Order: sequence, then C-alpha cells, then structure tokens
Amino acid sequence: MKPSKILLFTLSVFLLLAGVMWITPASGVKIGSFTFHMPTFSEMLIHEKTDYADVSEIIGTQFDIDEMVELDLDDETSGIDTVLAPNVHRASYDSLVASIYKIEMTDSGRINLHRFFKALHEKPQVRIMHYGDSQIEGDRITSFIRNKLQVKFGGTGPGLRPALQPYDYVFSAVQENSGNWKRYPIYGNVDSLVEHDRYGVMGAFSRFAPVVSDSLPFLNDSVLYQAELNISKSNIAYKLTQNYEHFSMYYGNAKSDVDMQLLVKGEVFLSKTLPKNLNYGVVECDLPDSTDKITVRFSGYDSPDIYGIDLSSNKGVVVDNIALRGSSGTIFTKSDYVHSLKMYRDLNPELFILQFGGNVMPYIKDEKAISNYGRWFKSQIERLQQQCPEAAFIVIGPSDMSTKEKDKYVTYSYLPDVVAVLKDAALSTGCGYWNMYEAMGGFNSMPSWVNAEPELARPDYVHFSPQGAKLVGNMFYNALILEYNNFLAEPN
Repeated sequence: MKPSKILLFTLSVFLLLAGVMWITPASGVKIGSFTFHMPTFSEMLIHEKTDYADVSEIIGTQFDIDEMVELDLDDETSGIDTVLAPNVHRASYDSLVASIYKIEMTDSGRINLHRFFKALHEKPQVRIMHYGDSQIEGDRITSFIRNKLQVKFGGTGPGLRPALQPYDYVFSAVQENSGNWKRYPIYGNVDSLVEHDRYGVMGAFSRFAPVVSDSLPFLNDSVLYQAELNISKSNIAYKLTQNYEHFSMYYGNAKSDVDMQLLVKGEVFLSKTLPKNLNYGVVECDLPDSTDKITVRFSGYDSPDIYGIDLSSNKGVVVDNIALRGSSGTIFTKSDYVHSLKMYRDLNPELFILQFGGNVMPYIKDEKAISNYGRWFKSQIERLQQQCPEAAFIVIGPSDMSTKEKDKYVTYSYLPDVVAVLKDAALSTGCGYWNMYEAMGGFNSMPSWVNAEPELARPDYVHFSPQGAKLVGNMFYNALILEYNNFLAEPN
C-alpha cells in the first residue's frame, strides 16, 4: 500500500474516533448493564488527577479513650476529674477528644441514650442489638465494640447467633452444622414455600427439614430427620467472647414433636422435647463454668423454625451481631409484629445500633428514590420503637463507597444525599446518628483507606479490612463512651 493511502487511512480512523468522542456523552452510553465510555478531548490532552481525601490525620489521631481518662465523680467543683494516662498532657488529651467524630442527637435523642447509660448501672444484664449489612458480617466492627464494653462493664459470650451461619469467616466463634440445614431470610430471594412472616428478630430462621405448608395436613411419619450444630470458641476471638455462661434457643412452627439434646463438654447436659404446633418457644439454661463449646442435636419428623441461639452471660453487656448481607435495613415492618414482639420481650434490648445504607447505593438513580428510602427507613425505626419503647437507638450511616468511572474510583454521586436522609430519619425519631461517611474522611476517602499501609479497606472500595473494621469500631466506641463520660459528669 502506498504511503499516501496509509496516511489517508490513518487520518480517517482518527477522524472517525474523534467523531465518536464528540457525540459520546462524558457519562457514557448505557447498553444494558454495560456503559460505553470514550475519553473526552480534555482527558486526551490533559491528565486530570483525581483528588482523594487526606485521611492521615484521622487515622493518626485515633486513640483509646478508656486509656486516656478516668472519671472521679467525687469532685464537687466540676463534677468530673480528668486523670490522664502517663506522659499525656491535658492539652494533648483535649485535642484528641476534639478529634472524635461525635454522635449527633436532639434533646430527646440524648434523653433516650442517657436511659441506656442508666441501665448500664442499674440492670444486671444490658443487651445491645447491632443490625447491619455486609459491612458488619463475620462480627467485624461489632466484635471490637463488644469486647470494649464487656471489659468496661462486664459480660461474656458472642450473643445471639443464627442456627445456620451464612458466612464463611466469623471472628467470634466457630460454627459447624451437619444435616440438611437451610436458612430462610425475609429479604432478598424470599423462599415462596414459606407461607408466613414469622422470621424472628434476626430476619431469618433456619431448618433441617423442608418447609411444610401451613395450609395442608402434615402427613410425614416415615422420614426421620436428624441434625446437629456445634458452636465453639474461635482462637482469634476476644477472650471474653470465648466464655459461654447461658444458653437460649428461640424456635417455633414444628409440625411434629422434635427431640433436642444439648451437649456440653461431650456429655448430654439437657434433654427437651420441642412441642408441635407451638407458635413461639424458648429453651434455656445456665451452662457449667468454663464452657466454650456446645453441641445441639435434633431428631424428628419435622424441624422447628429456629430463630436464633444466644450464648451470653447473665450479667454485664451482651452485644448481638446481626449481619444482613444485601439488606437495606427495611426488613422490620415485613415480619409478624406480635411474633417479633415476643422475642424482643425475651431479649429485652436496651440499645439498637442500625447500620445500613450501603446496599441501596448502586440502585439509587434520582432524588425521589432517595426520599423514598429515607421514608422507608424511618418507618423501620418507628416499628422497633413501638416494640421496644424503652430502648435507645443509634443509626450509623454508610461508609464512603467508590464506583469506578472510566479509570478512576469516585464516591457514588448520591451517597451524601442518602447520608442526609438517614440522618433526618434518625434525628426526627429521637435516635442518635453517627456519620461514618464523614468520620472516615468524607468524599473520596475510601480510596485512601484502600491504599493505606496496612490496607484499611478492601479492593472492592466498599468494605473495610479487618484492620479498618477495628479502627472504625474504635472510632464509634470513642464517640459512644464520650457521651457516657458526659452523662456521668452531669449533676444528678
């Protein structure tokens, strides 16, 4: 081919590409689930650097508030005497406390939170239920908060757990099941065979026999189902989490009697027949000293719906990790009100922590969707407040989350708006609100966490790493205990 023809062909290709670049919007053209992008002329000629938030100061100023201050309520002048840890000056302490991203509250929210703080002093056992999406699964974030509170106020055990653990990695305990177990959640892909909405307070129940229709007579008397579950300490769990003092199992809806045995240290410790056609029931007992493993065996022609197993102490703080992967936090109004109320009354939570918002980000397309989500989430808070009117509530909004635009990771465009509607839902219902998005650095901060040394967030630019989860847990704990210290400092 002649050089002139090669040059003409090359120029034609360049002109064609320039024309496509000219007519293609900067946001790209969506084709199904794929978005077609072309670089703009400015991107071709000028290298634009994406500015990521500088989080070095946020990370560098983290500290343990419990090691920084002790409270002496006998000081009559100020009501509080700050005794600093060795080699820490008062000015240094004040600057560190100033770096805490505080829980936002109205006056009613503060009254509600102070009721929780009073319970820490007046009640033998105080339960905190930490609900969240995949950001807390595997007991991430929760385990750190639980350990700090149990060290400070007493308590042992991991709290409420599903009978079938849906996550591979769980920090607080090792769980194994044998038999044909299946988990039935109230969110996501809801099993159409489930004809009721009695899912318990964990948003899911587990069974070792197939679901049986509520509208048909139960005819199975030939297939005997046998199953087992084991929960034992994890060697990477915090020490207090490894000690089980009390066992409770919440169940119901079996179509035939089921024999249950609880084994402790290899010996049968409790035998029980779970009665058929019971809407809701509880099996519970105190466990021998130094129990760090339990086995539950079942035998029957049907399975009960098992709503949860609680391993905790009779005194101190219990913190439940209830991770709902894929949930936006709008499950509470879907479940049977009276059925859930029975379980909440047995558990008697003093504080709810609701950590949601991340799962709606890929699907939020306009302001109307944001407004709808805020309204739906507010209705969830109101439902829980109806069922547990004495409990306090803290809402934790989503972290920064990045989506890939061409070759850059940037914050989802509607994420600050979702943060805003969750904050409004929390404050308008008398809840506290902890803004995790701003606490970690705000807009375009997630890439800085991903690229930190060691990494504080995963390469999916959504989830924290174990180190990052611990850091965020510490940030929230410091904010909570700062409010507790302020509560102690107030005159009675």
